[in-house]
Amino acid sequence: MSLKITLRKLIRQRVYSAINITGLAVGMAGAIIIFQLVSFHLGVDGYHRNADRTYRVVVDLHLEDGQVEKERGSAFVLHQTLKKEFSYVENAAYLAGKELTLDIKNGSQSTKYLEKDHVAFTNSDFFNIFDYQWVEGNAATLNAPNQAVITESYALKYFGKANPVGRFLRIENKENIRIAGVIRDYPQQTDFKKDLFISLPTIRKIVPEYGYEDWGWIDSGRETYVTLRSEKDKETFEKQMPAFAQKYYGANGKIFQYHLQPLSDVHFNIDYNGKIKYTTIAILATVALLMVLIACFNFINLSTAQAFKRSKEVGIRKVLGVSQMQVFWSFIRETAVLTLVSALFALVLSILFSSILNNWLGLQIEVNYVADYRLPVFSVLLILLILVLAGVYPALIVSNFNPLRAIKGLLKENNRNLFSVRKGLVVVQFGISFVLIAVALLIMLQSDYISKKDLGMNRDLIMHVRLPAAETDKIAVIRNEIGALNETEHFALLRGAPSSQEGYGGSVKFENRDWEKFAARSKVADENYVATYGLRLVAGRNVTQSDTVRELLVNQKMVRALGLKSAEEALNKNLMIGEIGKTGRIVGVLADFNNTDLYSAIEPTVIFQSKAFYRYAAVKLNHLEKATVKNIAAIWQRQFPDHVFEYSFFDEELAGFYKREELASGLISLFAGVSVFLSCLGLFGLAIFSIEQRTKEIGIRKVLGASVAGIIGLLSADFLKLVLIAAVIATPAAYYFMDKWLQDFAYKVEIQWWIFASAGLTAATIALLTISFQSVKAALKDPVKSLKSE
Repeated sequence: MSLKITLRKLIRQRVYSAINITGLAVGMAGAIIIFQLVSFHLGVDGYHRNADRTYRVVVDLHLEDGQVEKERGSAFVLHQTLKKEFSYVENAAYLAGKELTLDIKNGSQSTKYLEKDHVAFTNSDFFNIFDYQWVEGNAATLNAPNQAVITESYALKYFGKANPVGRFLRIENKENIRIAGVIRDYPQQTDFKKDLFISLPTIRKIVPEYGYEDWGWIDSGRETYVTLRSEKDKETFEKQMPAFAQKYYGANGKIFQYHLQPLSDVHFNIDYNGKIKYTTIAILATVALLMVLIACFNFINLSTAQAFKRSKEVGIRKVLGVSQMQVFWSFIRETAVLTLVSALFALVLSILFSSILNNWLGLQIEVNYVADYRLPVFSVLLILLILVLAGVYPALIVSNFNPLRAIKGLLKENNRNLFSVRKGLVVVQFGISFVLIAVALLIMLQSDYISKKDLGMNRDLIMHVRLPAAETDKIAVIRNEIGALNETEHFALLRGAPSSQEGYGGSVKFENRDWEKFAARSKVADENYVATYGLRLVAGRNVTQSDTVRELLVNQKMVRALGLKSAEEALNKNLMIGEIGKTGRIVGVLADFNNTDLYSAIEPTVIFQSKAFYRYAAVKLNHLEKATVKNIAAIWQRQFPDHVFEYSFFDEELAGFYKREELASGLISLFAGVSVFLSCLGLFGLAIFSIEQRTKEIGIRKVLGASVAGIIGLLSADFLKLVLIAAVIATPAAYYFMDKWLQDFAYKVEIQWWIFASAGLTAATIALLTISFQSVKAALKDPVKSLKSE
C-alpha cells in the first residue's frame, strides 16, 4: 500500500520526478561507464598470479650535464646476468619486439605478412613470469633456436583450421621457424599483445649486427622482466644495483642506474612509455564522483523546495499520529523508488553510450552485469550512496516540520538568504562545471597547439616507405624509379624522420676534447633529407652523397651544447659519434627542429650517412592522386617480391604521438558536457519552483508597469549571480588542474585569463538559456490570471 501511495505522489509531481529521474540516471550512467573504464586500466596485467612480485628492469641514465634519461629497454646480457648473480631473482625474461616479414606456405600457395607489433623474441622464463594457457607444447621449446609459440587466433590466421604444431614459417627470407606450441589468446586487459613468440637464440640469426654482449647497447623495444622471491627483495635489489653497475660499466657505473618498475606501474608511467597517464585516471574518477554529487545536489534542491509545498500534508499526518521517524522513512521510500527507477534507465544508457564511446574513442568498455561481478556490486553501492546523499537531508527537513505551524501555513522558506544551503549547492554544482569546462578548453587548446606547432620541418605529403634491411643494394633502383614519378618532388633514404620517438644516440667527442657530458641524438639520412623535410641550413652547406660516415650535419642545439659561440665555429670540425664509433666532419648547421615529440625539449642532434642503416624511404609528394600509392607500391614490389609493402604518412605518425591526449581530451570534454547538463537540469527545476513561488509578485509588478524584459532580468539575476560566484570561487581549482595537466609537456600553451573568462561566460550563457524559457513564459503570463492563481 505504501509503495502505491509513493508512486501516486511521484506521478502527481511528474515534472519534478522526471527531472530527478533524468538527472540521477544520467549521473549514474556516467559513473558506471567511468567505473568500467577506470577498472579496465587499473586491472591491466593484474591477472597474472605473480603480478605483485613481477617487475620490469628499467635504467635511468644520469648524464654529467644533469639530465636524466629514463629508458625502459635494457642490454641483452642483463637478464642472464641477473638470474646468475642474484639468488632471489626467480625468473628473468628478455622480450624483444621486432617488425618482421613472414612467409607461410599452405600447400602450393605462399602468403606473406608484415607483422609490426605482434611478434617478439623471448626465452622460456617469460611464460613462468606471465600466465598463458597452453593448448599444446610448453615453454621449454623456446630455449632452442628456430622454434616458436603461437596464439590460437594467429594459428587460424596463418594455417586455417589445420594443426599448426610442426608447421613452418619463414621470417625475413632468412630462417625457417617451426611452430612448437600453441597458447590461448590473451585477454584484452594486457599490454603484452604478442601473438607469435620466437625463441630467443633465433634473434642472433635475424639481427646478427646487434651488440648482444655490449652492456651499453640498450634498445627501447627490448625489455627485461623479472620475478623476485618476495616483494621484500625489491629493496635488496635496489641497494645492490650501484655496485652491480660499477662492476659492468666501470667508470660509467654512476650513469647507469637500474631500478625495478612494478608491473602495476608499467601501464601508467609515461616516463617509460605508459599507455595512459595516472592523472587521466584520477581526473576521470573525480569526474565520476562529481557527476553523482551534482545529480544528488539537484535532487536535494528540488526535494527541499517541494517540501514546503507539502508542509500541510506532513502536518496533518503528524496530527493523525504519524511519528517523525515514519515521516522520515516515507520520504526515504520516495527517494528509493526514484533512485531504483533511475538505476534502470542508467543501465540502459550505460550500455548504449559505452558502445558509442568504444566506436568514437577506440575504447574497450563493456557493461555486462553477468560476466563482471564488480559491476553489480558497484551499482548497489552507488544506489546506497545516492540514497544517503540525496535522501537523508530532505527527509530530515520534512520530518522536523512543526505540525501546527505546517497546518496553519506558517512555515516559510528563507529564499532571500544568499548563503542558504540550496544556493550553496547551486554554487558548488556550477563551480564543478566551471572547472571541467576550463580544463576541457585548455586540453583542446593544447591539442590544437600540438597539431599546428611549427616543428622546424615540413610534415605534409611526406610518405614513409619501409625498406628491407638485407637488400640495400636495390635502393638505387627504387630511388630512380620512384623519383621519376610526376608526383615525386624529393626522395630521401633514412633510418628515422627528423621528429620521431626512436631514441638513437649516445656520447660525442668534439675535435680533441674528451667525451662530452651530454647525450646527442643521431639521425641517419642521405643528402636529400634536408630538402625532403624542408630543414633549414643556418651555416655551411648540405652533405654530398656518400654510403658511409664522412660529412655531418648538426643542429643549433648541438652548437650551443658544445659551447661554441657561433654556428660557423662548428664548420669543418671533427665530431666522433659514440653510437657507431666513427668520426665525421661537420659541414653544415641546421636550424633547430623538434627531434622527438613535444613532451621533450629539442636535443643536440647529429645527422650522418650510412647505407647500412637505411630502413625507410621518404617520398615528398607535390600532390596526391588515387593512383600514387598504387604506383609506388608496384615499383617497390618489383624490387622486393619476398616482402610486404608498407607505408605511412608523416603527419599521421606525428598525430599518433599524442593519442593519450586525444583520448583524455575526448573523455574529459564529454563528461564536462554531461556535468553541465546535470547542473542545468537542476537549475531548470529550481527556476520552475522559484517562478511558481513568485507568481503573484510577477502579476503585481506587471500591473504596476514592469516590462517583460525587466521581469525576465529580475527572475534571471538571482541565478546568474550564483553562477558568477561559482566561477570566481572555482578559478583557483581550475588553474591547479590546468597547470598539473601541462607539466608533462616541454612545449605548451600559456594559461591565460581569457580561458577562465570563456569558461565563466559559457557557464553563464548555458545557465541563462536554461532559465530563460521559464522566465519568458512567466513574464508573458496575463497578470489577472497570476493574481487569481493565489
